[in-house]
Amino acid sequence: MGRMHAHAAAGLREVRDLLATFTTPSCIERAGELEGAADKVTSCAAELLDVDSERLQHHLASAVRSIQSAEQTAASYERNPLSRPIAQARFAMQTGVAMGALQVALEELDPAEEAARDRLRDR
Repeated sequence: MGRMHAHAAAGLREVRDLLATFTTPSCIERAGELEGAADKVTSCAAELLDVDSERLQHHLASAVRSIQSAEQTAASYERNPLSRPIAQARFAMQTGVAMGALQVALEELDPAEEAARDRLRDR
């Protein structure tokens, strides 16, 4: 893995690890911690444009969309008390989808990342 790829992978790991901390429905109240996460994934994706994998870019784009959607859901959670239980479920789903997409992308960059998947699954 080249230096640029290692830097991008480190950034993706950082976002994945942040997403992994959102483990309960009440974590939606920590959604502010996601600020900048979608931009970081986008920046890392740009560093990885030379990787010959359309699938990798697809996973990274999916992660960005899911993070942005989670942020929008958190904003609606604050505005709309009646729909909070649904917002909590959507937020959990979206952060989980983003974390999974980043994990698959990281495994594509470095097959040794499968060990991280096992740790995340077993928590």
